[in-house]
Amino acid sequence: MSKIEGLLFWVAMFAYFFSFLFYLTGAIFRKEKSDRRGWNIFLAAFIFQTLTILWRWYLSGRPPVMVSYEHYQLGSWCIGVSMVTGGLIYRNMRNLSVFAAPAILFMLGLGIGTESEMIPLRPPYKSNWLFIHIGFAWFAWGCFVIATIMALVFIIKTYKKEHGPFLMKFPVAEVLDELMLKFVLFGFICQGLMIAAGAIWAHQLWGRYWGWDPVETWSLVCWLVYGLVLHFRLMMGWKGIKIAVLIVLSLITCIVYFWGIGFLPQTHTSMMMVE
Repeated sequence: MSKIEGLLFWVAMFAYFFSFLFYLTGAIFRKEKSDRRGWNIFLAAFIFQTLTILWRWYLSGRPPVMVSYEHYQLGSWCIGVSMVTGGLIYRNMRNLSVFAAPAILFMLGLGIGTESEMIPLRPPYKSNWLFIHIGFAWFAWGCFVIATIMALVFIIKTYKKEHGPFLMKFPVAEVLDELMLKFVLFGFICQGLMIAAGAIWAHQLWGRYWGWDPVETWSLVCWLVYGLVLHFRLMMGWKGIKIAVLIVLSLITCIVYFWGIGFLPQTHTSMMMVE
């Protein structure tokens, strides 16, 4: 990691941390100004994280898709993308970044402890389809994480009869229910495109589109599980607590896909996260 990248990285880390602190201060002392500052600092942290990724891309001359550190950066950045996009479109979503910031910090914390050397792009990875495959995978992850955050808030607000000042900051249950669906739908589309792009890349590399190895299988399982969530919501009319619980449980398939099965050495890519 270069000095400039390290500086940008730690500025982003501390900014996410202070964003969380401002939201926490607003919740404890009931100050709306702290919430606004928390959101503004979250935006600043996201910008610095974006610059960190772009600087590494510039120095290495390749997309950051090789070592574990780069994947943790991309995965956490996509959570930020989903949060920022949602917060800019739906203003009442912004306070949910009090949960998104710790999620990003957790991923970055894991990433900083892994290999961060800028190794050259290996021959199997020199395919535009691979970059499309990885990009859609992480965008799906970001959408699913934000949907899970909203689902958890929905569950808490549903079971807690009296909403204190902290819970009142978040969107009402009806809005959360609608936003959960939108983020799951967008993530589902990204996941499907990821599988298609991965199949094309696999055909270029191995001469077959699908091999039913653990990574491929679990990516399909994840996609089908979220497809079931959409089916229950759109076709069977499930709403409220039932669909929120399903969304929370569905994230388990993502975690297994990205950090469980993908780390097995016998998989075709080992998620390209371990050396």
